[in-house]
Amino acid sequence: MLQGSKPIFLFFLLNFSAFTFISCQTNKENNSASIPNPPRSKIQTGNPPALEVNPPSYLQARILRISYNFQTNRLSQADSDEAFMLGKMLEERKNYLDAEKMYSISFSFNSNLNCGLSLMGVLLNLKKYQEALLVGDKLSVLFPNKPEIDLAVASIYQLNGNYPILVKKLEKAYKKYPNNEAIVINYVANVKQHRKNILENFLLKNPKSTNIMMALAQKYYNEKNYTNSLKFARRAYKIDYDNIEIITLIARIEQNLRNYGEAEKFFKIAFDKETENNLAAQNYINILLFQKKIQIALSILLKLEASSDEHVPFPPEFSFQIAKILIVNKDFTGARKRLQELLGLNYNNSTIHYYLAICSEGLRLFSEAIANLDKIPIENELYRDALKAKIIIYINAKDTDSAKKSIEKFGISESNLVQDTIFKVNMYAYFSKYKEAIDLLNNAIKKVPTAKELYLKKAEYLKFSESDSASIAFAEQLSTKWPNYAEVLNFLGYSLAEKNVKIEYARKILHKAVSLEPQNGFYLDSLGWLYFQKNDLKNSLKYIEEALKYEPDEPVINYHHALVFLKSQQYEQALKKLEMTNKILSDMLPYQVESDPELTKIAGKLGEKLQEVKRILETQKRNISRNL
Repeated sequence: MLQGSKPIFLFFLLNFSAFTFISCQTNKENNSASIPNPPRSKIQTGNPPALEVNPPSYLQARILRISYNFQTNRLSQADSDEAFMLGKMLEERKNYLDAEKMYSISFSFNSNLNCGLSLMGVLLNLKKYQEALLVGDKLSVLFPNKPEIDLAVASIYQLNGNYPILVKKLEKAYKKYPNNEAIVINYVANVKQHRKNILENFLLKNPKSTNIMMALAQKYYNEKNYTNSLKFARRAYKIDYDNIEIITLIARIEQNLRNYGEAEKFFKIAFDKETENNLAAQNYINILLFQKKIQIALSILLKLEASSDEHVPFPPEFSFQIAKILIVNKDFTGARKRLQELLGLNYNNSTIHYYLAICSEGLRLFSEAIANLDKIPIENELYRDALKAKIIIYINAKDTDSAKKSIEKFGISESNLVQDTIFKVNMYAYFSKYKEAIDLLNNAIKKVPTAKELYLKKAEYLKFSESDSASIAFAEQLSTKWPNYAEVLNFLGYSLAEKNVKIEYARKILHKAVSLEPQNGFYLDSLGWLYFQKNDLKNSLKYIEEALKYEPDEPVINYHHALVFLKSQQYEQALKKLEMTNKILSDMLPYQVESDPELTKIAGKLGEKLQEVKRILETQKRNISRNL
């Protein structure tokens, strides 16, 4: 069947953030050997360190006592050690000003490496880069052979945006410590030449360095060389099979290689290892949704929700994901309730209003749907989608005047020319304005001559503005121009099968379309329908049933399935499929049926087909009764 334009509720896949190797452990000592991460929260700046206004009384007393001992030259080793521990505690609480004070006191007493590095860390969080450099210079004199100091100093230039000095510092550190893993990784992350060579040479000397393997895997991944990326990632996984970053990278690579089963497997491993990791959960859910394993994704989300509590709250984005799945399941009431709760939390309100409009439309509450869409401001990214949605709602509400006025007002954005054009020509076609649709397409094609979908849409509407033969001839030109454009191959093959002409040619191009996208239910159905036209019911049934695995609720495919059963005299099965088709069509909104000529045709003769099959079954029953 033809893969038409229909409302699609998108599940927004998380973009996987690139791995950052700027911090990497080099040994198992207490000393950190990495460039500290950039500050993660907004930091107070200004005057010299001042105490937190209302810290816990005991903590406040100890800070005051240590400060007093320091100011009166009475500081002991025990005080210095305690100051360091208090600094750690304050740093964890993000009280960087008091942490700086405690670290400064401890460092001035015994110039400890760990304390100096910790002091540099809080100074970086406070954006006191010059003070951090002074501490780094002192540490470099006291500990001339500690690579972690070089990394910490380099991080200052990184955070300060001084890239030339950063590269010089890392290059100097690399020459000094060519066998230090963290130095190598950070150096490679910031230079532009010979990066993979440096990493691969290091790996030859250190064949079990999983961090280097991951750095190489990421480099190849960024270059879209997924085969080499996978080689190094899987090599790292053999050594460190509990590492979530390694597991997730393998899953991402497999996903890009379209090995979706393997991608799902590794995303699940990551999720099972850290069930409270929201990103791991989201990744796993996304791959399930991508494969249309919607009910499995829903069950996982509901289990996560059931296990949440005040200590581990259920993320609102997961509740939103559940709402979108409920919409796909046509549980508009359940989705609407959940979305209204999110609206109360002030969670991404414009998006919530957009999906509430979908729920209201599904419940045939058209005025409510329009009201929700009207709440989306003009500057919001969903505003133009809301304009499109309103036009379709007017059509569903039988408000033809408002629909036509809105179509004429709808302007095509230059930044979204292709999709806006396709939407507007679909609206023209709905009202049988095929000449206007073709003119608009021709104008868009002049502006974007490489947009294949515009040409395909023109082929579709030439059938109505001119003739079937004109449409087929144009589609043949497109298949010559773009021989691997699966959609045009499907359109052409299905059009020929419908006309029952050039059947062998149609078979070849439909097989090619299926080979290009083997999990596309529409292409599989087209091939099944072609075999139906050839009276090859075995192959017809094979491909149509395969199509239903991917598009179980598509009415045209279910109708074709019914016709195969009817032609093979399997009347009970034919009746079930016809009734299923009727149920699907009755649940669809008017625009969804009326905008598709094939669906309109099926809807027009479905009742007659149902009666025909029922009469045959009744006749069979009477014949059986007579023979008893």
